[in-house]
Amino acid sequence: MSIDFVDVAVIGCGVSGATAALAAAKKGVSVAILEEDIQVGEPSHCSGHVGISGFKRFGPAIPRRIIENEIKGAVLHAPDGRPLILQRPSPVTWVLNRAEFDRHIASLATRSGAELHLNSRVEGFGRSEDGRFHLRITGPKRREISCKIVIDAAGCGASISKYAGLPRSGTRMLVNSAQFGAENLIDVDRDFVEVYFGQHYAPGFFGWIIPRRDGSAKIGIAADSRANVRECLKRFVSKHPVASSKLRRAKSLTPPTYHPIPVGGARDQTYTDGILTVGDAASQVKPTTGGGIVFGLVCGRLAGETAAGGVLTDNTSASRLREYEEAWRQQIGFDLEAMSWLRRLLYRLPDPYLNRIFKISSDLRANAVLDRASDIDFQGKTMLSLARDPRFFITLLSASLLSAPSLLGSSRSPRRKTVGQV
Repeated sequence: MSIDFVDVAVIGCGVSGATAALAAAKKGVSVAILEEDIQVGEPSHCSGHVGISGFKRFGPAIPRRIIENEIKGAVLHAPDGRPLILQRPSPVTWVLNRAEFDRHIASLATRSGAELHLNSRVEGFGRSEDGRFHLRITGPKRREISCKIVIDAAGCGASISKYAGLPRSGTRMLVNSAQFGAENLIDVDRDFVEVYFGQHYAPGFFGWIIPRRDGSAKIGIAADSRANVRECLKRFVSKHPVASSKLRRAKSLTPPTYHPIPVGGARDQTYTDGILTVGDAASQVKPTTGGGIVFGLVCGRLAGETAAGGVLTDNTSASRLREYEEAWRQQIGFDLEAMSWLRRLLYRLPDPYLNRIFKISSDLRANAVLDRASDIDFQGKTMLSLARDPRFFITLLSASLLSAPSLLGSSRSPRRKTVGQV
């Protein structure tokens, strides 16, 4: 079996992995990216919905063709169908072609010197007495990669992190998502994403319709891991009182893809001797939406730079690599904590309680406050800036009070049948 020697091995070529490889290669160390699929970005599981502000701050310049739409607002649908419309005068989010975006970053990484190995799954992992890691690779060319540092960007099932014994967060949890592309939708405004709440259709999370500028859309749903997400998607498309009317003539463009998303907050520790975890593998995902692109860009760059620094100083110990965790927590730690709290506040609520929060928000015209939100990715800091407005404070307080039984695991929840339940 042939052996390839590199400084840094990155497992996974999604946003966080490709960004880490790019950052490390720019520092002059040798990098191998190990991607188990035969093509970067495929199959695509992500909606590609990303805040423009955060993306421009942390992401690379991208070709215009990757941007499938520019979004000015959102229509949030309560379980009883009540809409709450948030709108900005100019676009605040982009809809990206996620597969093309992944390939773009991978191309930047290879042009900077990283080697991309497709159809290369890591099936074995060990460490020699000299401290080097040895990764056994399957695929058309069975071989071994020997490296000084491993960056685990292989997703929420990351086996290297498990092998290394990195602890999981006590609040860690998963939702399962399902998404497909379709055309011929009815009454969908291309300037707005649509978000649908309700325990009957999307228990523990929400459904969505994300339009592209060509008139097609990404339709999906995510639900608590205890739910059957395939059945949830079918019920959402065919029976939801609002969404089903928009989708009754829809023609599928792509088959549904299914993917778990970690939404319980970041791992308690994302480093150890010679190993860093990043992206879904580290649960660096927005607990409120499941989005991970901007955080993947932030943490991927920090992981790559830290790994390169460890190689160049010949110090890959946990004490040296701890700099990575300190850096990413300084950048996004507060926002992850705030979003974890907000998720616990809202997403376990029985539908009647959530309907009441929507009504309070509507009566107080809280959407006028939320319209001022400038950054959808760093929601903790945004919440602080909006909390000065009494309308936002009252809405948040009402949500806290209504959430108390749910947060305490009470079974004495209202049992009224909501609109659309079958």
